[in-house]
Amino acid sequence: MTYLNGLKRPVRATALAMLALGLPVAAHAQSAEELLQSRLGTTDVGPVFIETFDRAELPVSDEMRAKAIECWKNNQCDTGTGGELTVAYADGFGENVWREVTKMEFIMQALTYPEIGHISYTSARGDAAKALSDFRAYIAQGVDVIVTFADHGEALAPSIREATESGITVVLHNGTVAGTPGVDYVTNISENICELGKEFVKAIRTGNPDAANIAALGGTPGNPLSSTWQGCAKEEAAAIGGLDIVATEDTNWTQEGTFSAVSAILSRFDDIDGYIYDYADGFRGGVRAYQSAGKPLDIVVALRTDEQGLFCDMKAAENPNFKIFYSSGQNYQARLALTAAMMSLAGDEIPANLDVPFSMKQASADQCDPSLPDEVSVSTMVDPDTLRAMFN
Repeated sequence: MTYLNGLKRPVRATALAMLALGLPVAAHAQSAEELLQSRLGTTDVGPVFIETFDRAELPVSDEMRAKAIECWKNNQCDTGTGGELTVAYADGFGENVWREVTKMEFIMQALTYPEIGHISYTSARGDAAKALSDFRAYIAQGVDVIVTFADHGEALAPSIREATESGITVVLHNGTVAGTPGVDYVTNISENICELGKEFVKAIRTGNPDAANIAALGGTPGNPLSSTWQGCAKEEAAAIGGLDIVATEDTNWTQEGTFSAVSAILSRFDDIDGYIYDYADGFRGGVRAYQSAGKPLDIVVALRTDEQGLFCDMKAAENPNFKIFYSSGQNYQARLALTAAMMSLAGDEIPANLDVPFSMKQASADQCDPSLPDEVSVSTMVDPDTLRAMFN
């Protein structure tokens, strides 16, 4: 195991021997400390976070970018390092831009490990049966690591347990739960999803002290991420008093799904003061629903992710009553998950749960950057040139 920081290897190893490919590296805009502060709001974090962000800081060469794009497009690749390890990302649903960027975070983190020789990715496309089949396939292949966004929750628990029992190192991220962390798999990486739901509600009141009616939007039906924060948001609304979550709709984490959901809400309610949702880019469909209905965007929106296209919509609307609060895209949780797995393989003790710090921030119009695709999260650690190559 090659460490960039810490006791086992306190040297940067010339950008991992030019990423173990013998290639030149380009400049990187931010240090690991700056990345930690801007993404997490603190540098007071544990070893997994430090190792992850040290690797994310590494410069990206044109050759590394080309390899990352190859892996991303083909859903698999040989890294060219000759490494013996195979790492896999089992995604429960990969068919939106947030998931595509998260996939790239995983790939680019994997490319910083010379011992990784093969990268694999699969999406279950929201189908629980396929998610189980994907896990069984990876178990049969004998991969060394599986990182998963376990959208299908406890239905995956037996397969995750089987993978662990077969010697595969499994890590879950982004608030999904299937089985017991620290027993059935190494660790679960997440913000405090319950606290996130409470902070959504507080942000609505911050943006509009008179807010009374809130609508909650979620992703795929029954997914554990949305259901967890929605439940805690209801508790917080009741505790504050004078706030009601009057509607809850699924969106499948797409703009079209959000357009349909918000259109349905507008047809049922005359006054909605705010929306709480875990997908900023999806809410662009909500903006279109308001425009289609001929209603002003006099709303406060509290969001988990931070795709900049919605901030551009806010800028174009020129409506001071349209306010957006956001936490973080958290795409980089895939990096944290992979690094936790690699550290576990090296013999490090990893906590059963790794809480990712977060804070709510108000969006501003100057966060709209026309030089980047609208779908990009302002907090992603995928570099701008790679993002342009992915989406253009």
